[in-house]
Amino acid sequence: MKNWPKVSIVIPTRGIRGDKFLDSEFYIKKCLDSVFKQDYPKEKIEVLIVDGESTDRTLEIARKYPVRIFNNPQKLAEPAKTLGFKHATGDLFFYLDSDAELVSKQWLKKLTQPFMDDSDIAGSFTRYYPNKRQTAFNRYVSFDPLQLWPMLSFLLPSIEGVIVKKGKTFDSVKINPKRTIPVGMCLYRKRYLNKVITNPDTFNYVDIAIPLQLAELGFDKFAYVVDAGMYHRRSNLWREVKRQKRDVTVTYLPVFGQRKFNYIDFNKKGDLLKIVLWVLWANLLIPGLVVGLYKTIKYRDWAGMYELPTNFILTNYIIYLFVSDRKGKELLKKMIFSFLK
Repeated sequence: MKNWPKVSIVIPTRGIRGDKFLDSEFYIKKCLDSVFKQDYPKEKIEVLIVDGESTDRTLEIARKYPVRIFNNPQKLAEPAKTLGFKHATGDLFFYLDSDAELVSKQWLKKLTQPFMDDSDIAGSFTRYYPNKRQTAFNRYVSFDPLQLWPMLSFLLPSIEGVIVKKGKTFDSVKINPKRTIPVGMCLYRKRYLNKVITNPDTFNYVDIAIPLQLAELGFDKFAYVVDAGMYHRRSNLWREVKRQKRDVTVTYLPVFGQRKFNYIDFNKKGDLLKIVLWVLWANLLIPGLVVGLYKTIKYRDWAGMYELPTNFILTNYIIYLFVSDRKGKELLKKMIFSFLK
């Protein structure tokens, strides 16, 4: 019998996205079922629900499981994650969106094994997979292992590009603190996280910036477990438009220059050239149609035809968001001047 480490899983429920509250009643059962069906020692699984004062049946459903429940008066997801971290007692730490599911019963063992094989591993993550129960747009986005829509996957390194060693059960990934992949839901060695989240009461960004912060401290070795898999809800293109509005106007422009993770460097001509090429690509339409047909054939799923409308609509909407915002216009001017130098 292996001495499996204790794992703390924090699940934020009911948070504010944009100007709306999102409850978890319709997702939390599948999420918790996927956790408690794990082929893993039950006493080594700690689940903490951090709830933003739900008004539906979320907590009624959650209380049917062996979970610890905490109230999150701020309602936002980021404070919920750090509140959960503050109360977590596991050797490993993972935050899980309430609308996500672990694919198999071996998921926890597969993601935990790298920590037992290599003492230098700081984090372990897997990819997203499409599920036939999902909407067509959800399946389309999940063709990408990190659920990136094409513009973002074009601007950033690929997972294959950051793998330094292929293995039988996991691939070793090196995180570059200046330029890397956006790893969101990730299983972390908690004693390493303690060096980053030194004050959970004030720290409020447990997300894609964490791998970069760990890498800056020298903890840059991660494990990519491709066959573990997760399902994650991304409902439709209209909701994705709203998501982009939140990402640009709330989590990007107001804190530009303070964020650890950035999709482009406005001081690098190579990055600026990529943006120009992408805008041309998205608006020519024909390339999107061709790639959409290719993905439809490759994945045997007509969801691939979302390629053209996704690229065209989201690209031009982001441009609109930038030109409608004072800081956004300043960045665009800076980009143009830097590009023409």
